[in-house]
Amino acid sequence: MTVIDFRGDPATARSYRVVSLVTHADIPDIVWADDETGCYGVQGRGARGKPIVVDQFGPIKIVTARR
Repeated sequence: MTVIDFRGDPATARSYRVVSLVTHADIPDIVWADDETGCYGVQGRGARGKPIVVDQFGPIKIVTARR
């Protein structure tokens, strides 16, 4: 099981590569991810333009750190 959670420091989470197992494409702006449950959060914008974390679900894989 691999879990990343950098809600306190989203810039650090961007050093991790999270890939969708359906499309084999990178998921940008990852804030947190758990590849066992397939849940993850991405940086988004609310109705008033404020930054928010949008929770998502789907088959994912945390590949590596890009440090």
